[in-house]
Amino acid sequence: MTESWSAPGSPSRKDVINTFRKCWMTSTDDNNLTLHGFRRFKTTHLLNLRFLEDEIAEMDHTIYQAGLSLGQSPSSLGLNHVKKDANAPSIDDAITREFVLKLRDLLGQYGLWQEMRLIMDSSDGALAAFNKIMPMETCSLLDDEKQSSLQEDLSLYEVYKTRLVRVDLETRSRTDPFQRWLHRYLRAFRYWRLSNKSQNNKAEDLGSFTGGRRRWSYQNTILIAEIIGRVTIAVLTTVFLVTPLVILSQESSKDVQLYTQLQLSLYND
Repeated sequence: MTESWSAPGSPSRKDVINTFRKCWMTSTDDNNLTLHGFRRFKTTHLLNLRFLEDEIAEMDHTIYQAGLSLGQSPSSLGLNHVKKDANAPSIDDAITREFVLKLRDLLGQYGLWQEMRLIMDSSDGALAAFNKIMPMETCSLLDDEKQSSLQEDLSLYEVYKTRLVRVDLETRSRTDPFQRWLHRYLRAFRYWRLSNKSQNNKAEDLGSFTGGRRRWSYQNTILIAEIIGRVTIAVLTTVFLVTPLVILSQESSKDVQLYTQLQLSLYND
């Protein structure tokens, strides 16, 4: 299909009719591949998400700076680790009605899936979208050194607490609780190692990576936790299930040998 509704200038009636004919043929075809097969614009969708991510990140930074200006920083949220801008705008200038409406619209577009865009029109759309996003598998921004190096406004603790949604994986409800526990402690271990490294070398900061040929470090904690979890379960299964069976089989073979020897001795007598 070469015609495009977004082409420069309004399409002529002939183009609209030709496009309708092609769409009607594919929409009424008997073959499921033709009927339900749609192009996947993966790169374009990901690029659009990156644009939205940058816009929301700027607004998120503004919200945190406005909140810090109130002087209320509960330690349970880790806000005492957040960097405070010297020239942060006032709340009256930053938090406006237009700001809230723009943030709401961007978060609705950032729903990651088209079905989430549709339910945003309902009264409970925001709650439903939040309910769909939260169970998605996440990883720490600290796992991706290349991406974290681009976030110069974040401290090491903020990078550690920042979560990236893995849209290519299943939800966490399908993940074993033991693997989630391993995943959490692997993230904490990486943060502890990098924090000690930064304390030993104050000159090197998280956002000061230079050099175009630098080899970035990546830690796929989800995959590591899955491998460790499966190996651990296999070992425990072997210890608590297979080992007793082996012992019982050996005991049974000993009983058979004793019975055989007893039969032979009686036969010889």
